[in-house]
Amino acid sequence: MLPSNRKNFPKDKFKFLSFELPPALKSPNVACFVIGESLSFFGSWMTQIALVWLVYQLTNSAILVGIAGFTNQAMGLVITPIVGVLLDRWNLRYVLLTTQLTSIVLSSTLTFLTLSDRINVTWIIIIGTLQGTVKAFDLPARQVIIPRLVDKKADIYSAMAFHSFLINTAKFVSPMIGGLLIASSGAASCFLVDSISYLPFLSAILTIQVNPVLRNLSERKTKIWQNLKEGFVFSYEFLPIKSVLALQIVICFMAMTHVNLMPIFAKEILNGDAKTMGFLMTASALGSIVSGIYLVSRKQAIGLEDIVARSSTILGLSLILFSRINNLEICLVFMFIIGMNTTLTLASISNFLQLIIVDENKRGRVTSIFTTGFLGVLPFGNLFFGGLADRIGVTNALLFGGACCIVGAYFFSRKLSTIKRIVHPIYVDMGIVT
Repeated sequence: MLPSNRKNFPKDKFKFLSFELPPALKSPNVACFVIGESLSFFGSWMTQIALVWLVYQLTNSAILVGIAGFTNQAMGLVITPIVGVLLDRWNLRYVLLTTQLTSIVLSSTLTFLTLSDRINVTWIIIIGTLQGTVKAFDLPARQVIIPRLVDKKADIYSAMAFHSFLINTAKFVSPMIGGLLIASSGAASCFLVDSISYLPFLSAILTIQVNPVLRNLSERKTKIWQNLKEGFVFSYEFLPIKSVLALQIVICFMAMTHVNLMPIFAKEILNGDAKTMGFLMTASALGSIVSGIYLVSRKQAIGLEDIVARSSTILGLSLILFSRINNLEICLVFMFIIGMNTTLTLASISNFLQLIIVDENKRGRVTSIFTTGFLGVLPFGNLFFGGLADRIGVTNALLFGGACCIVGAYFFSRKLSTIKRIVHPIYVDMGIVT
């Protein structure tokens, strides 16, 4: 019996480990893509932090910080919905290759301008506008392609959760390193790291295998504006999508903008510097990675709607309490909670959307409408809260944002039972539930 037990032990152990691993992690195709893109996000987050700090250092103006955040993403509101139509027609591999190469050029330009002492607010706004244009194509293309990397529809949730987890891992590491690099070597070092971070993702894009999608020829012949209208009508008439997109807009406008207020909060409320800002952003990102681990460990889609309702409520309460505190240690605890619940809300919404889009030919359009919440709504939130912080102070601005998040969560919670009833047949068809 002993030899037999020894023989079976490795197999049993492997079975246990295999059970613990998310299905997407077992696919080299998915793993290659999301690991590559997480490295590129590492550089992007560092650049975002460095640009905000650089603007505030050059101008000492909360309004100009808001304007810089606005220009970096304002193009998203204009072109992202149209991008969705194009993504439903174009080759996603070529789109992603183009966006990564362009991003390398822009980050390298920032590095050169900063090192040569030619950087100013005008250059930051110009390059920020170009970066926003690239993101309008890049971010929705990344999300649209992921469901086309998996072999089974039931694995889409796992792939999206793994995608969110690795992105938030990058988000956790980059603020800490970015704050230290800014303090020791200046913002140019962050821009240089960003330029290099796109190279692994370029390699992944060339390596992955994308499952073909049967295109509807009649839709391809239809005018772009007609396709665009169809995407908005589909999103509006399908209650689950309409509800989560409405809440996402509230969260992006009222809560996500706290990132741009952190340099002001660190300096004026905590009497700190770039390291202080780095600590705050790292605490937020640590919360994000914890939420990512939680979503990956769930391995199922059921209950995402409940997570969205709870986490958006906790996010609003945390922002209100954070705004009333001027102790660094306590602020770090609340930034952890804020980061965790921001990611839980937005990642759950993203994963939920990708699961319930039953028409593959509309995936690009619906995903782009979701991305507009980041690239279109967020810049207006940055602009609004930059001006609001200048008028009533950064603490009162954060309190106002938190209160609005609670209101949005309340209205979403009232629709939960209807949403669950509508999506249940979709989960049955996908084999997620019986």
